[in-house]
Amino acid sequence: MLHTLLLLLSLVVSLLASFTGLFLILMPNQDALLWPHQWLAGTPFRDFRVPGLLFMILVGSTNFWGFLNLLNDKPRQYDRVILGGYCLIGWVLGELMLSRELYLIHVTALLLGAMLVLMAYQEKEKWAA
Repeated sequence: MLHTLLLLLSLVVSLLASFTGLFLILMPNQDALLWPHQWLAGTPFRDFRVPGLLFMILVGSTNFWGFLNLLNDKPRQYDRVILGGYCLIGWVLGELMLSRELYLIHVTALLLGAMLVLMAYQEKEKWAA
């Protein structure tokens, strides 16, 4: 049951990250997804194009790789999911360091990343829960 939930969560995170990154690349100068340009203040970015590309590559592809490993029952599959969770957490921490503002989307992404990591550790090590 937990394996199925982990599979679905890694798929959802990878799809959301990929489509969000693609959307930001295609529409970099608009207040896309209700994300105002003020979020870029204090960062080295003029628009959302580069952050969207980085988000899609780092978070989307890493979590999709974890999803594919889970789906095909590959060795070290849980390590790939843990890496995807850490990428999401690292992304959010990087955003927080650059923008110095905390929004609900940051808290949600941190919780999703933590869920990926903890669920994968649970499946990997078979902790008693």
